[in-house]
Amino acid sequence: MIEDVFEPVKLKLSELIKYRDNYLASLTNKRPETVGTYERALREFVNFFVKDGKFLFRVQDVERYRKHLATTKKMQDASIATYMTSLRRLSQYMVEAGVLEKNAAKRVYGSARPKQHNRTFLTLAEVSTLLGSINLAERVGLRDAAIIRLMLGCACSEVEITSMDAGDLEKQGKSWFLRVQGKGKSVKDEQIPVPPETAEAINAYLQTRTTTDEKGKEQPVKADAPMFVSYSNRSMGGRITIRGVREAIVMRMKESGVQKGRVGRLTPFSLRHTAGILLVESGASVEELMTRMRIAWRPTAMLYFKQKGKLKSHEDVDSRAFVSLEQPTAKKKQQAKK
Repeated sequence: MIEDVFEPVKLKLSELIKYRDNYLASLTNKRPETVGTYERALREFVNFFVKDGKFLFRVQDVERYRKHLATTKKMQDASIATYMTSLRRLSQYMVEAGVLEKNAAKRVYGSARPKQHNRTFLTLAEVSTLLGSINLAERVGLRDAAIIRLMLGCACSEVEITSMDAGDLEKQGKSWFLRVQGKGKSVKDEQIPVPPETAEAINAYLQTRTTTDEKGKEQPVKADAPMFVSYSNRSMGGRITIRGVREAIVMRMKESGVQKGRVGRLTPFSLRHTAGILLVESGASVEELMTRMRIAWRPTAMLYFKQKGKLKSHEDVDSRAFVSLEQPTAKKKQQAKK
């Protein structure tokens, strides 16, 4: 156990509940589902606080709570991590409020950290096969190609993709940017750079959704309209769901043959892992990788550096365009091949 250097802080139950409620009320930029998760987790902490009777916000107290979750409540690692995160953030709120001097919960991990990703990545040949198998003469094909390129070029998650509106893609000067709403967020508070080929794929899809007004003039899709819509009979024209994104990508992987023999390991999220390795092999620093992939924890980013070289993207000049923010000219392509 790490040496305890935290001053004990004794709170009454009424005081703890007040800070908990104030903290939850402050989460105005979080999704209701996320706030609900924190509320349930902190309810368990309050129950433990009462039964324990000696919680003083020191490292040893936090470790005792973690042991309670694992042994008494018999929670799995994923659940323990969630409950510990909620305590860690409540404690930080109390630090900022001047109640605690330091956040002891930062010293205790929620669960064992992974040493590698559970899901694998696609090889460059598989990426080429996957994209090449899609019929771009069909609107649904253009949609799925744009989604795949978003996952590869911007490391977008399913949650980010489902919340995108047509107007979130903007061109500033010669560069493209996209406003995204991250996991657990209720607002689009991040702007990410978009590779030219990814922007082209999105615009090609959005072009198919233009309409003609009564005067015969073509009208682009409205800025507040969903960027990606469903084409299933059940939800035709509505905003695509997380399930819809997953089903579309899995179908493309099966039809192209790239998923053969790797069901369960090769998933839509594997495209994000492929993007991470591509970024590392293209020369991205740790900080740049964390920014491009919206990764908050440095060790998570380092997992991608451990896989550097596995894609061998240096042998395929064209593959760099998936993550490159520059539009390669014919001259640059020729120089790169040399």
